[in-house]
Amino acid sequence: MRRFSQLLFMASSLSIFGACAGGTPPGGGPPLASQFSVSGPTSSGAGLAFTFTVTALDAANNLATNYAGMVQFTSSDPAAKLPPASKLVNGTGMFSATLTSAGFQTITATDAFSPSLMGSLSVTAVAGEFPVSSFGAKGDGQTDDTAAIQSAINAARAAGGGSVVLGVARYFTTGILVVPAGVVLCGPTEGPFDVQGIDPTATAVAATLLVTSTSGPFLTLEGVGAGVTDLLFHYPNQVTTSTSAPNVYPYTILVTGPGTKVARDTVTNAYNFLDIESGRVLAEDLFIGAFDTGINIDHASDHVTLRHLVHSVFWDIIGNQPFPQPIDTWVLSNGTALVVRRMDSLEVSDFFVFERFSGMLLTDSSDASQNPTCGYGTGSDIDIEGVQYGIVITASNTPGYKFTNVYLESQGDSGVAAVQVRAGGSLPPKIEVNGVSQSGPETWADGAFPPPPVGELVVVYPLP
Repeated sequence: MRRFSQLLFMASSLSIFGACAGGTPPGGGPPLASQFSVSGPTSSGAGLAFTFTVTALDAANNLATNYAGMVQFTSSDPAAKLPPASKLVNGTGMFSATLTSAGFQTITATDAFSPSLMGSLSVTAVAGEFPVSSFGAKGDGQTDDTAAIQSAINAARAAGGGSVVLGVARYFTTGILVVPAGVVLCGPTEGPFDVQGIDPTATAVAATLLVTSTSGPFLTLEGVGAGVTDLLFHYPNQVTTSTSAPNVYPYTILVTGPGTKVARDTVTNAYNFLDIESGRVLAEDLFIGAFDTGINIDHASDHVTLRHLVHSVFWDIIGNQPFPQPIDTWVLSNGTALVVRRMDSLEVSDFFVFERFSGMLLTDSSDASQNPTCGYGTGSDIDIEGVQYGIVITASNTPGYKFTNVYLESQGDSGVAAVQVRAGGSLPPKIEVNGVSQSGPETWADGAFPPPPVGELVVVYPLP
């Protein structure tokens, strides 16, 4: 009889242990855990710590707050750094892990007493990837993430280069960033991004940098292999579209080194966006909303390539507002999509401009130490709409500028000239436009192609 009582006690004890891990608690009550949900990033830099969450769920996928078991961790990566066996608090817990081996890996959470109670997270460990979240960036739209992002950039530089990855979140910044050679600052999804009806300050549709600094260019690319791709830039303290003039900010991006790339980015309401101060630079697939200057090129004693660029009033698009708004009046009197100064062998293609004072200004650098101070280049598939001046040129180096397949449209009743050649430059300006169509609500005040006072203007195959 005593032996039978002992067996009953042992069976009761095992039942209690089972109830602590999962199953049904003795005497009824709310169902206990039957599975673990393990959530976290889908990718991480190999060798960098990241956080993940373990949640105990019942059979109906409800949070099992009364789970009282012990969770153990294993990984397919034999060199992984995993948390020790731990308890959950009210059915959930946050932990840190590091995957060292590059490739597809898993982290599995298992109940210490019931191996069937488990859950897994799949993570791709990428060599040379540096997620900003691993360096403390919050992406909550409020915390200043400048230092955390720069720390990730510095770690990539120390490792010899790599990708510094921002998640789809809102990274508020108060300072500036410097991206050295071999480091690319990027988002996880391919841009550029559609922002219609979206307030980037409140909603993240992409990896979004909220820029507030006025101390200098927000982001500087310094050397070969440096880049910025697949990001959205927004100025939360910029004026609204009902204001008569924008707040002045330095350039969003400054390029100071050759062999750099700016690609697949969107900027919604910058004052000036991209300042290229070096040759061998590629800028492509950009949506540019800049009140004053979209792109400026100078000190480029080598080629610069611009491809697939859209200059538009993205500040209106964000609010689903009809054009024009009061701020647009300022842009129509001041804004220029592209300014080219000292430049050797510019190549621009698939270039669209909507509503600016001028589409292109081809002129001299203010830095007289350069020889020459102006540039030359080619362009094709150019569409410039709603401007007072389509293309203005004051100086060019041999062999001048040659553009093909061009469409130029005047701005309401205030269009002045489709192409205007001006005097006063360091060298006589020379421009050829081959296959050009021009139109507008009203005719150009000075004529579409007024005779040049100096230099040479050649119009070939004008189209109706």
